[in-house]
Amino acid sequence: MPITVQCALAGIHSRSENLVKVTRDYDRGRTDEAALKNAFERDAVALIELQKSSGFDIFSEGQLQWQDFIRPFSESISGLELRADLSRWFDTNTFYRKPTVTKKLSDDGTFNEKKYSADAAMRRTSRSLAVPGPYTLASLVDDQYYGSKEELVHEFAKILRKILSDPSWIPYSEILINEPSLVYRYGDSVLDNPKNLQAFLTAYEEELSNLKPNVTLHTYFGDCSGILKQLLSLKGVHTLGIDFSQTPIESLCSFKFDGKALGAGCVDARSSFIESAEWISEFCVHAVRKLEPSGLLILPSSDLKYLPRTYADRKVSAIGSARKLIGKRLSE
Repeated sequence: MPITVQCALAGIHSRSENLVKVTRDYDRGRTDEAALKNAFERDAVALIELQKSSGFDIFSEGQLQWQDFIRPFSESISGLELRADLSRWFDTNTFYRKPTVTKKLSDDGTFNEKKYSADAAMRRTSRSLAVPGPYTLASLVDDQYYGSKEELVHEFAKILRKILSDPSWIPYSEILINEPSLVYRYGDSVLDNPKNLQAFLTAYEEELSNLKPNVTLHTYFGDCSGILKQLLSLKGVHTLGIDFSQTPIESLCSFKFDGKALGAGCVDARSSFIESAEWISEFCVHAVRKLEPSGLLILPSSDLKYLPRTYADRKVSAIGSARKLIGKRLSE
């Protein structure tokens, strides 16, 4: 039986050289806010048009205005205080401002998605948004209030549910809940901590299992095979995303997806090597035949912001071209 094959981006896209220059000029007082807004708009439009011409049907504006993956939440959730210190984003050469939990967390409705998006993207009807999941949020803050990882994960899950369920602004048909901290081998990974894994599973099922948009739970920066069984059991997850640059497909062959779609993160978002459409399609067809998912979503392994814009865009084109080949190969 034929399955649906789609493709999407997995988070923040790379900024063009021109946008980088304009943002620097703005920070140094050499240009104004209107020029900055126009530069973001041009980059977003160019990325959407690239996805359209490449054969995507789920569009992302690239979340280009997100300074880091945590900032929009740390700037709007009461109880989080942004300080000056920077922390490394996992094992990449990028950094984020680590927020401190100083009191009980709450969302008072100040999360304004439009503040972090370009106007052009709002005209698209089928759109994707990537957000950090509750476990990753709880792992990347400095907790000086709760003292309990379980409680903190649950609090973030409640806040995400409120934000992502708000009909006054949510224009998305696809939500990617990104959880690198679940599988990253250093720090608070759940791979060797059943208590933390259970805290995530419980928080997700109680707070996030009934979201209206399709949800992709995407794990990356680590091998998810050790917890795949538990992730496949989660209700409300339409697609399970796997970083195949870290997870050998051979380690998953005993699993079947049983009604869930596969998010095949087979395009390495941290390598300048451009995978060919032929290789991507061959890998995805092999994965579909091994894992028997209900559908296929082709993804970069993580955000493409780690690459220069030209390389990131070439990977987008390769993903779109691969999609066209996969349907033919699956029908053979």
